[in-house]
Amino acid sequence: MSMRFELPTKILFGAGRMSRLGEEAKKLGHKALIVTHPEMRGIGLLDRVIETLKENGVDAVTFEKVEPNPRSSTVDQGAELARSEKVDLIIGLGGGSAMDTAKGIALASSGTKPIWSYVGVRDEAGGTVPPIIQVPTMAGTGSEINSGAIITNWETHVKTSVDSPRIQARVAVIDPELTLSVPEKQTKAGGVDSFTHVVEPYVTDEAPTPLTDGIRETVMKMIVSYLPQAMARPDDIEARTHLSWASTMAMSQFVRIGGGRGWLTLHGVEHALSGYYDVTHGEGLAALLPAWMRFTCPVMKDRCDLLGRSVFGKADGIAATEEWLESVGMRLRLRDLGCELERADEIAQLAIESSPWLSRHPGGLDAAGIAQIYRDSY
Repeated sequence: MSMRFELPTKILFGAGRMSRLGEEAKKLGHKALIVTHPEMRGIGLLDRVIETLKENGVDAVTFEKVEPNPRSSTVDQGAELARSEKVDLIIGLGGGSAMDTAKGIALASSGTKPIWSYVGVRDEAGGTVPPIIQVPTMAGTGSEINSGAIITNWETHVKTSVDSPRIQARVAVIDPELTLSVPEKQTKAGGVDSFTHVVEPYVTDEAPTPLTDGIRETVMKMIVSYLPQAMARPDDIEARTHLSWASTMAMSQFVRIGGGRGWLTLHGVEHALSGYYDVTHGEGLAALLPAWMRFTCPVMKDRCDLLGRSVFGKADGIAATEEWLESVGMRLRLRDLGCELERADEIAQLAIESSPWLSRHPGGLDAAGIAQIYRDSY
């Protein structure tokens, strides 16, 4: 039952907290690279960030080339810009792809090696890694609170993680007001991503503890309750606040306090899917989740039953999850996302290559099992 808990990120949470960004930035650097999506300038948010930095004496350079499922080539471009501009602070502004790109740029800019050379190597930075501030603009990935970045090599379609304690954000500015304008498609996808961040380790946990279960169940119940509320009333700051908290908690070390375990094996399967087809991550998860649960529950039936009772108040955890997905318009099939049935075996092999932790799945999860989940999700 012994464990180590460490959370080096300062969290500034709440409506209006964006106003503190410049103040925090000037404590960490003098010249910032803002890593963001192209649309952030059009909605005026990028200009707000640049202005608050300027007011606090921090110069800003922008990198506005972030795409969904961020490419290693994009990260390398950003790292070259960071080196040439001699920035001493990286700010991730946007969803998970912007925050993961910011992490990758920070790590790669510390030396001259491409970001892909850091895959599978922990903490082998070439030099000083600039500090990172993360500013999430949607609830979903929770990337502001962990030390991993998911990067795709588009030549090989391998989508995998780069992990180092040096890319853990020094500060996370989590302002739910920034999520009010997120379109419904991204709101739903983000909610499913947050839910799966918790339901996967919950269902696959072979050594659960009361404390860990209690935290995870609370986070899941928040998402189940407040995602429909945010969809019905997009300007509902209460719903957006609770979803932001759930997103942050779901990918933090808090959900392992108490000694709980479990694995994100559904994510491992989906990474191969979005790394190949470039589908929206949350939509891919939604399409795969029921089949993943049906594959898993024969060996983890007690966990699936507990999910139904404790989170949904129903006997059947799988059916309850499917009903919830249906209620938020996310009961999707892979065919809806443009995937091809005949590529099941190819995607399965790609998943094995991309996500070595799949071998930790209870009862085993090999290429044949992944291909079956893929077919059952079609």
